[in-house]
Amino acid sequence: MRYVVTGGSGYIGSRLIERMVESDDTERIVIADVRPPRSFHPKVSFSKLDVRDRAGVRELLERERPDALVHLAFVLNPMHDENTMYDIDVGGTHNVLEAASATGVGQVLVTSSATAYGAFPDNPVPIHEDQPVRGVPDFEYARDKTECDRLCQLWALRHPDRVMTIVRPCIVFGPNVDNYILRAWTKQPFFADLGGPDQPVQYVHEDDVVAALIALLEGRHAGAFNLAGDGTMTWRECAELIGTRTRRVPKKLFWRFGRLMWRLHAAETPPGNLHFIIHPWVVSTDKLKATGWTPRYTSRETFEITMRTQGKLPPSDTPAEPPQVAAPVGA
Repeated sequence: MRYVVTGGSGYIGSRLIERMVESDDTERIVIADVRPPRSFHPKVSFSKLDVRDRAGVRELLERERPDALVHLAFVLNPMHDENTMYDIDVGGTHNVLEAASATGVGQVLVTSSATAYGAFPDNPVPIHEDQPVRGVPDFEYARDKTECDRLCQLWALRHPDRVMTIVRPCIVFGPNVDNYILRAWTKQPFFADLGGPDQPVQYVHEDDVVAALIALLEGRHAGAFNLAGDGTMTWRECAELIGTRTRRVPKKLFWRFGRLMWRLHAAETPPGNLHFIIHPWVVSTDKLKATGWTPRYTSRETFEITMRTQGKLPPSDTPAEPPQVAAPVGA
């Protein structure tokens, strides 16, 4: 198998490639990214690529003719320049899918997000993959992911003879994570209680994400698949676990404050992300589990492992196993 992985130098991409090269079926992997990977393997090469470069994407796929394309080149942390973020996330996805279509790529896997469903009071709990993706208009990450997801759905309809896999993870955490969601837990002085129900939240461990992507690629599973660890926590439980104080604040006032801080470039996210604290967006993973995948870590375990790594929880007191067996995560 020959692969092209856009965004392959990134957080998930680098871990995915570490697993992919272990397979005897992997002949060659081309990392297509704006920056080179931190390390190389004999099966791996690097091609500098900005997915906004339509001609460059087409040229790369024409040259490499991969058996499968994995598209991970997205911006997670919200940008104040929404047009640039849109160009990378949505425009880049359009360019990649267009090139895949033209060059006959037979298998495409794209990471969408559970946020593409949007957070609404009428969301079913849990959300299954047949629920339409609706996003939210005032949170650019979710809005862009929704449009990308729809582009992938259209591509699948236009190419019924090919494999399109859409993966919709919940919040991805783990010992190597570094994003605005992590900093919201490690840096915020308090958790804002906005007066509504204490909504459930899911986490999925970075290793479980990689295992799921590998399983979907190797099994050539087409369609959309939710991705989350088993079980849920609530936002208040998360705060209490790491000793973050909870303060009741008026929702409208907090929203206005968040909008002001975003305009002043003093906040990492616009207030639209609060929809995902106020309303439910819990996803079912039954469809993914039917392929044989099972998460190693629950949502709670994933949160705890991440917070231990950040020093927000004491080290695990679980005794280490014998030297020939890997010690448990968090030990």
